[in-house]
Amino acid sequence: MLQIFKALNDNKKKIREFDPVSIQRIKEGAYLTKLTSEAQVAARKCDFFAGNAFDQEVKKYFEDEAKLLRKSAGVLQQYYESITTE
Repeated sequence: MLQIFKALNDNKKKIREFDPVSIQRIKEGAYLTKLTSEAQVAARKCDFFAGNAFDQEVKKYFEDEAKLLRKSAGVLQQYYESITTE
């Protein structure tokens, strides 16, 4: 019975196994994508709060935070592209 299953599995296509470096890059890329997305969402929230703020100091604070978050999202995106294009 076992030989029957082995014979059937020999006819199926084999899934390619990744080396540990590729697996680490895939995990790192998924994490970077999540971080980039979270930074973009937080930047949009800061823009929303800046638009609704009455106090100019609070508005300026949220605008500055939104700029920093967009900048960090850009850096994370560049790093993601650098590790995926190699």
